[in-house]
Amino acid sequence: MKNLKVCITFSVLVLVVLLLSSATASADTMTVTLVSTGGQISGSSPEVYVFPYNFSFDGSLATTPLMCISYENEIYFGETWEATMIPVSGNELYVEAAYIEAEAAAPGASANTMAVAQWANWELFDPNDPKLAANLPAGYQPQIDSLLATASSFAANNIYTTDYPNIDIFIPIDGTQPAGDGTPQIFVGDPAGDETPEPGSLILLGSGLLGLAGFIYFKRRSIGRE
Repeated sequence: MKNLKVCITFSVLVLVVLLLSSATASADTMTVTLVSTGGQISGSSPEVYVFPYNFSFDGSLATTPLMCISYENEIYFGETWEATMIPVSGNELYVEAAYIEAEAAAPGASANTMAVAQWANWELFDPNDPKLAANLPAGYQPQIDSLLATASSFAANNIYTTDYPNIDIFIPIDGTQPAGDGTPQIFVGDPAGDETPEPGSLILLGSGLLGLAGFIYFKRRSIGRE
């Protein structure tokens, strides 16, 4: 009986820790710092950086690539601000943005794919910006139109998609950027990567531990009757 109590107590403690960890991981704000870009420049006058924009989250030394989805406003290397993270599921426009970003972030994506996806998301969120139209590289528009059409069709039929559970929209919180830097741009991407378990997976793991404790208990009782 003592072993059973220890096993159940351990399982309950593990479940509580997992649930607390999932609650912490699901925070809806994050401090972001622009560290670098992928180095690819696109456009005519002025030339602009395109995906990836490499960010540090909450002071981490590791960097994570995000895609800019607002053409206007400017950001600077080393600039830090706070952003609200909004899941893409349930918002058709955000699902489109996630679809496009996923194309650029796919393993083996070419420089052309990344650049076209970047301009496509800019056009999606700033469709009437005359500066964007003037700076768009020659020959990109047919590729952009094709990507936007595919993304729109996907989003219309999958507005509550589970294909992008870790991709969020990063909207800057007004007043958190350095004085005089203006309003940061909006970004889309995966802040955690695939290594962070979803809350549902954590609960299943904890339930499994409790189930294991129950199995041990009944197994011991069975042995005692033999």
